[in-house]
Amino acid sequence: MTPMTLLFVADQLKFGGAERHLVALATGLAQRGHRVAVAYLKDSDELAAELERGGVAPIVCCHSRGGVDLGALKRLADLADQLAPDLVIATSQYSQMCATLAGLRARRRPPQAFICHSMGVVRRGGSARLRFIVYRQFYRMASCVIFISELQRGFFAKLGVGLRRSEVVHNGVDLGHFSAALVAEPAAALRAQHGIGAHELVIGLCAIFREEKRHGDLLEALARLRSDGVAARAVLVGDGVMRPQIEARIDALGLREAVLLAGFQQDVRPFIGMCDVMTLTSHDENFPIATLEYMALGKPLVASDVGGMREQVDDGVNGLLYPAGDVGALSAALARVGDPALRARLGQGALASVRARFDVQHMIARYETIFRGLAGASASTTGTTTTTAQKAQQHAD
Repeated sequence: MTPMTLLFVADQLKFGGAERHLVALATGLAQRGHRVAVAYLKDSDELAAELERGGVAPIVCCHSRGGVDLGALKRLADLADQLAPDLVIATSQYSQMCATLAGLRARRRPPQAFICHSMGVVRRGGSARLRFIVYRQFYRMASCVIFISELQRGFFAKLGVGLRRSEVVHNGVDLGHFSAALVAEPAAALRAQHGIGAHELVIGLCAIFREEKRHGDLLEALARLRSDGVAARAVLVGDGVMRPQIEARIDALGLREAVLLAGFQQDVRPFIGMCDVMTLTSHDENFPIATLEYMALGKPLVASDVGGMREQVDDGVNGLLYPAGDVGALSAALARVGDPALRARLGQGALASVRARFDVQHMIARYETIFRGLAGASASTTGTTTTTAQKAQQHAD
């Protein structure tokens, strides 16, 4: 098949769920022979090198200062004119707005897809809800909005946004990278380094320290387990604005010796590997990638029943769900996975479900099919098929 030229537009290239999804998708498509470029609006380029190693080029910063930055829009429009992409793909509602406005300035306006990662852009209320009144107009201008869970698609349908077309593509994880065999040795070394015995139940959570992640719920549950005589510890991987409050809560509960604050880690795999069970305690999520990474490493998952988690977790088969905010239920679920036999069964179920449904190659193939359909529909609408050579000649003219 003829390779496509694809231009992704992102807010920035920081470490985050949507950005990691972009890296996996863009590099995966490049490895399938497509020409893939990335424009990022704001000056944050931590993931640029990983994109470059994966065959993505060019990678261009538009230097947006936020809002409707005319200079950034011009730089984005100029890049689109230079590349003449078959499809533009926005990865956030801000980049969807900017890509749409830049398309009005470009000489040729290709079709546009929007990968929508969040429901929090509406749920947070206040200024976020006010911004959505503007942004929702740009949702409607996309040729297709791609959601990452069925629950999320239903959520936006109830808002009456009125999309031209929508699809759902679940997130995926690289099973070659997230392999238990690869991390077994460094994980064992971490346990030894921190003096963790084989009899201790190590509970993990990888998440930015923000209010909605509710690290406090895990700390409360940990304190209950220990008061009931369970030899349990917690490993918190991440950092953020809530760190002072989290540290204060650790001290208030007398957990200083029972909690490892691992900080931000570029490679989280050994820290997941050192844990016996992983948790998601959030009160607001959509379809997190982190939980799929836990499952790919064969870890049983205890997760709050929020967002699209029921599309990931079959309760009692590949993990356990509990009502968000119910610390008693969280503590009880963690006590259950103190049973090694149950942990093993849930971990095996977790890995099996990722292999069957959430392999990143399945995800990339699904996006490739959608993108080719959108690009092909545009070509048939104009009644012409533009070759790479013709694109170059059009640009020269």
